[in-house]
Amino acid sequence: MRYGYSAQLREDLNGQVVAALHSRGIINVAAVAEEVRRRNLSENIALEDIECLVVQVSQLYGAPMEFDGLTAILPQSDVLDEASERLPGEGAPDIDRSALPDRRQAQMR
Repeated sequence: MRYGYSAQLREDLNGQVVAALHSRGIINVAAVAEEVRRRNLSENIALEDIECLVVQVSQLYGAPMEFDGLTAILPQSDVLDEASERLPGEGAPDIDRSALPDRRQAQMR
């Protein structure tokens, strides 16, 4: 991991963490790291290193964090399709879901 990060990257990282904290109340580490990486492509820093920095900055603010990489890949509107329970565009065949237990009830137990 590198330690000589530019002032611009550090300011951008801090700004993105604060913006995520104020807008959602929780820091999605993967999504914030990907946004910072895209805004600072010229610095050529690995996503894993930026994720580590996001965690460190989030800890400084005492912010709650989530580590869900799927939201960094899919746009907000393309979350799992509830009718088919599979990712959009996935070519899996339809199955009979009536025999499967309801996941919402299983999560409440």
